[in-house]
Amino acid sequence: MGPHYPLLNRTQVEKILKELGFNPKVTRGSHTQWEGHTKGQRRLVTVRKLKSAKELYGPQLMNSMIRQSGLSKEEFYSYL
Repeated sequence: MGPHYPLLNRTQVEKILKELGFNPKVTRGSHTQWEGHTKGQRRLVTVRKLKSAKELYGPQLMNSMIRQSGLSKEEFYSYL
């Protein structure tokens, strides 16, 4: 992701989602869907539970969660 956009762990991603006003809605197995509104649209962000609190999401999962949030990378990371 690069130095400006580091990979994040689950705690960091959930903190950003909470800052954005998202709330956990549905937990199925190893995934939780967070619901919120971005730019006037309802959004669902699927967050995978990781094996440990310090494990980081890979670039593909990070990009997917950012895309689901409806924000750009810059906007998403500004809430960190």
